[in-house]
Amino acid sequence: MLQGLTQLLELQRVDDELVALQTDYDGLPGHRERIEAERIACDEQLAAAKQALQAAEGGMRQAEGALQDREALLQKLESQQFQVKSNDAYTALLREMDQAREAISEHETKILEHMDAIEQARGQLAEIEKHVAETRSRLEAERRAIDARDEECTREIARLQALRTEVSPGVERELLARYERVAKRRRPSVILVKEERCGGCRVGIPPQSFIEILRAESIVTCGNCSRILIHADKLEPPAGS
Repeated sequence: MLQGLTQLLELQRVDDELVALQTDYDGLPGHRERIEAERIACDEQLAAAKQALQAAEGGMRQAEGALQDREALLQKLESQQFQVKSNDAYTALLREMDQAREAISEHETKILEHMDAIEQARGQLAEIEKHVAETRSRLEAERRAIDARDEECTREIARLQALRTEVSPGVERELLARYERVAKRRRPSVILVKEERCGGCRVGIPPQSFIEILRAESIVTCGNCSRILIHADKLEPPAGS
């Protein structure tokens, strides 16, 4: 009888866990990149909101400065209206005063618009600051979870690799070599059968091959998928049972 059939199934279990853990571990850098990209996006969104508020406040200051200039000009023109000597000069002065008043009205309107823009920008900034704070908290929790998973995967991979080293010597060399070749292409690589059908690809097993499986004297593989076929009754009881 082939030796190490039970150990071979244990080896497959260990390898399946290793593959799953390694896949998980290999995906961790991608999760870290996603977290960093989301963090950067939050920072950029917050910076843009602050810049929008600064722009609105800057526009307000410019409008207020322009309004003060026009009010000073109007005050100067009004002080000159009793100093002019001719009708033409007086008419020109009145025209300048009207233009100054129109400019004052325009700047007052702009100030009101900037006040609305500032209020809106402050509201948006407050919402974004709240969103960013919540996102940063979530991302930090995710980062800690990834770090913990990194340590867990590293620890478990080392344990399973050590266990694999213990289990594999109990499997016949030829059987182990066949298993490792199949495992590179298909998982599971070893199938327990009780009926004349492969549990991996569901294709029927020829009667002669099934007899060989029952004998367990040589390695039998599925003619369709190349998986190693073992009858459950031919497994050795676990050590210590």
